[in-house]
Amino acid sequence: MPESTEYDPTDQGTLRPNIAPLYAEGAHFTPMNVPKVGFKITLPETICADDPIQLWSLYYTPEMMDHIVSCTNDYRGRPQNKSKRRARRNEWYPTSRGELYTYFAIRVYMTLHVENELSDYWSTKEATPIHPIAAEMARDRFLELHMRVRLEDVDTESPYEKVLYTLSFAVLQANLYAD
Repeated sequence: MPESTEYDPTDQGTLRPNIAPLYAEGAHFTPMNVPKVGFKITLPETICADDPIQLWSLYYTPEMMDHIVSCTNDYRGRPQNKSKRRARRNEWYPTSRGELYTYFAIRVYMTLHVENELSDYWSTKEATPIHPIAAEMARDRFLELHMRVRLEDVDTESPYEKVLYTLSFAVLQANLYAD
């Protein structure tokens, strides 16, 4: 542990300078000299740091991903009238673990490369950047997964059931008035 530091009492992973607080005011700011703290990432020996699937599997095991696949495939959205434009829910085909890896990778990519509209990631206009995710998954399939991905069974009792029901009711109403 660097000199003149102590562990934060509320978070043992955080180091704080062990100096008295300053109470003086003035017009000149002098930044505090913060000592450099080295870090070391320790992964299990079986995990390769260059393999994104192995890193992802530290948080979502293949069994968990299979459960998400099962919950997503079992989810039935509100049926739509086949004569309506964009009635994608009528054309659902089951997903797989590999496709969900791609879906989640795209979601991570979207947090790193922010666009104003979802459709901008698949845009081919000259003034917009070309994103590599367009080659990995079609926009309509991404949107379909975006609506359907479920992390737990729909029939599972949860303390948030009333909130989820209220949210799904609001989404249904929005869909009714959107068409």
